Amino acid sequence: MADAAGSTSSAGSASDEGVSPPADGASTPDAEPPDTDAPDSVDDTDGTDDTDDKTSADEIVATGTVGDGTWTVAVPVDADAAPSADAEDDGAGADGAEVRTYAVRVETGIGVDADEAAEEIAAILADPRGWQELEGVRLVQVADPADAAMTLSIGSPPTVDEMCLPARTGGRWSCRIGAEVALNSDRWLHATPTYDDLALYRAYMINHEVGHFLGHGHRSCPGAGEPAPVMLQQSIDLQGCVPNTWPSAAA
Repeated sequence: MADAAGSTSSAGSASDEGVSPPADGASTPDAEPPDTDAPDSVDDTDGTDDTDDKTSADEIVATGTVGDGTWTVAVPVDADAAPSADAEDDGAGADGAEVRTYAVRVETGIGVDADEAAEEIAAILADPRGWQELEGVRLVQVADPADAAMTLSIGSPPTVDEMCLPARTGGRWSCRIGAEVALNSDRWLHATPTYDDLALYRAYMINHEVGHFLGHGHRSCPGAGEPAPVMLQQSIDLQGCVPNTWPSAAA
């Protein structure tokens, strides 16, 4: 594994499962609007809707973990899958699928192994129920974030909060900011009460944020008891749907 020192702070579009934009709707010039999976406000009040499937602040695991601001970049899981020399300028590979590269890195001191996380992420992205089949893309891990179209960073809550600005993640949520997916380590390790299976929650996290990267916005529950669209903010509120990890499982 390669070490990359320094934390990243970038203004832009946040996208994950619980981030909210500034109250006044301000955005950074030349940046996308924040894409997040956060509630409209992370400052929960007594007036919050108290439905059974809506996550409240006191139910969310908050460990107080603080990383040291340095990063370990994961070794590509499948080096043979790296973009080949016959890839076209528009990113199309020999099989006709558009190649979208990504890197994985993990902040030091948060109790997450970068290579193990990368293996789990690669399996999620390769699943036939995922975005590759739906979008006709091939998501390929590379060794250097500078060469990647998207970087997935698992960081401690304070680091993710800084990375996600101007969106407000409140120490609890993740986001997608431009080409950067910032994943809160508490959510990676402890999920939210809307899921009782950590592996499925991690798959939801990845598919939700990659969905934003691929251009998909948030969705609503289509009906009580239906599978939740993966672009629903499932970390916060299932809206009567049942948890669903995969893009292809819900319209």
